[in-house]
Amino acid sequence: MEKGPSTYAEYWTSEYAEVNHFYFHAYDMGYTYITDYSQAAINFALKKGDNIISFTANEKKFHSTYKYDVETNEFIIISRDGKIVTYYLPEDGIDYFYSQFDKYGDYWN
Repeated sequence: MEKGPSTYAEYWTSEYAEVNHFYFHAYDMGYTYITDYSQAAINFALKKGDNIISFTANEKKFHSTYKYDVETNEFIIISRDGKIVTYYLPEDGIDYFYSQFDKYGDYWN
């Protein structure tokens, strides 16, 4: 595994966030390289389709967008200014996504 931020760090809330989330989640997602993990996060952030559900969080979570793919189990949080907060495969899948809406959801997108 790589040790520092990638060339995609600018798409994250910080270089630290990219590296930290890479170490926490990349292995479970099958990624060895931080560039591959970050590119996948960017691709998912831009992805649209019928299998994608999302909501905007309340002010407690700074109006971030929470996005989930019901087919691939991918989950991402995107900050109000378009930066990636986190990207991973939640263990509880769609139940986890709905629990996030129950805690922080303001409205469905």
